[in-house]
Amino acid sequence: MSLAIFQEQLELEREWREAEIRFLNNLQGGMSEADRPKVRRSIVCLLYAHIEGFVRFSFSLYVDQVNSKGLKCKDVSPAIAAAAFAKELKALKDINSKSNFFIKGLPEDKHLQGFAREVDFISQINDFYDHPVVIAEGYVNTENNIGREVLEKMLFQVGLEYSDLRDAYSPLNRLLNVRNDIAHGKRKQGISDEDYSVFLNCCRSVMDTISRRLTNSYGTEKYLKQML
Repeated sequence: MSLAIFQEQLELEREWREAEIRFLNNLQGGMSEADRPKVRRSIVCLLYAHIEGFVRFSFSLYVDQVNSKGLKCKDVSPAIAAAAFAKELKALKDINSKSNFFIKGLPEDKHLQGFAREVDFISQINDFYDHPVVIAEGYVNTENNIGREVLEKMLFQVGLEYSDLRDAYSPLNRLLNVRNDIAHGKRKQGISDEDYSVFLNCCRSVMDTISRRLTNSYGTEKYLKQML
């Protein structure tokens, strides 16, 4: 997929989401002062849904395109290589994972089992550099809970910086908390003008920043190993 098509896919995804937000925003804007705060409760839930949906789509598109390149671990950045080796690394850390060496008898010695997992992992190291880069579906996951920690984790998992999102973290976490309170029936009051404006700007900011970050990364091939 060319950079132009990649960017177009992100823009199309963002455009329909922003169009729906504009429609509902204009709708509430024409209501009475008493009704607007109540209607905004539903709009705030939708704002969060659009952030999560756009982030999920964007990262899935990015990962799918990296997978389609036919790359090997020797070709890519450490973060992408780790993503491609996620299954093996997970098995290494899984205290319940048992080595095939003990298939006929499973000793309860946790230290021995841990050592066996390390041996299994090291035995695969020779194939590491030629390991195909195929990042599993769901490896980069919104966890249905997009806040600062999840967003930073997702960017880090594909080897990208996240410092320019710092201004969005506070309103994003507030939006997440308000959305959760509404969804769980803990919040009955409406959304004030001030909070509503903050949440609207947060939604636009996150989608814009993620779109720019992934487009730039795809265009400059930051998923590849950087030559010193």
